[in-house]
Amino acid sequence: MSHLFAIVLSLFSLVRGQGVLPNGDPFFCVPPGICPYSGGIDPRIMTPTGTNIPGVVTCPAGLVPCYAQGSMSNCGLRLVRTPVVTDGDAPFGAFPWQAFLVGGDGNYIGSGSLISPYHILTASHKVLLYNLTNPSQLTVIMGVNDPARINASNPTSRAAQIFIFNETTYNNSTLKNDIAIVRLARPISLIGQTSVNTICLPQASSNATTYMRPQRCLVSGWGQIQPNNMAVPTKLKQVTLSTTDINTCARGFAGTVNTAVYLDQTGGQLCAGGEAQKDACFQDGGAPLTCGAGTTASRYTVAGIVIWGKSCGQPGMFGVYTNVPVYRRWILRVITQRIA
Repeated sequence: MSHLFAIVLSLFSLVRGQGVLPNGDPFFCVPPGICPYSGGIDPRIMTPTGTNIPGVVTCPAGLVPCYAQGSMSNCGLRLVRTPVVTDGDAPFGAFPWQAFLVGGDGNYIGSGSLISPYHILTASHKVLLYNLTNPSQLTVIMGVNDPARINASNPTSRAAQIFIFNETTYNNSTLKNDIAIVRLARPISLIGQTSVNTICLPQASSNATTYMRPQRCLVSGWGQIQPNNMAVPTKLKQVTLSTTDINTCARGFAGTVNTAVYLDQTGGQLCAGGEAQKDACFQDGGAPLTCGAGTTASRYTVAGIVIWGKSCGQPGMFGVYTNVPVYRRWILRVITQRIA
């Protein structure tokens, strides 16, 4: 506990303008008009115990604190009434955190998740090429449901500024540690939105096994419905999957995949699916695996990031995801870096 507290204080004290609150939630400094008033306390004035701590949140002149994660935010909540539907087309606003990534040629390349007004969480293999050329060639579009109607729906669009990878450990051959954060050139507004919101990061108490215990979660994406040459992107789809542990996952790949090479036995990956016709598929890379009930008491949380599989929707064969709780500290460290 003392070690974790020291990490939080270190992040908190070294970063002016972005940081981590004493409870472990990040805050962001944004221009006025980007984030709605949370309705909670103002940490610049007092804590819930009434202890005055002036300057806890210090934003540069012209910027104001934004709480896009944690209990003072709306993260993980759908902003329109979205009834529970069967697997298939996702209703408008069902996944307001899902980012539509477009390359320099104007074509769709994959998905991501909005975790702050400035940051998109995605898979490294989806954006690595653009880091090596020109980051601004990548565009992030929010609020997309049907890609054929992007212009008509007038969604929020932002150019990337930089990419941040788990650079010391990402393996582009095996897709281990396949996680990246795209920082946007300008923040995404969260005010007055019906189809744009942040997804909650896993709680500080989560660990590598939190989502390996079987539970029902949702994966959503614009990728292929079947593993063939059909055109993408399709209309946004959703499917409910059960998560599982790496050992069960490895048994499903027996004889088809060298799991000693491609499965991360150290906890950096989790698996979900294993049911016929229920899976992410080609071109869904970077998409979120979200768990929770979507209520104030149990918001949707990003548990995984789509990275790879073997074909799509085969019984007993699972999809492989980056295990987000394992990277929570790294994510916090990245998104609380000062933004010029």
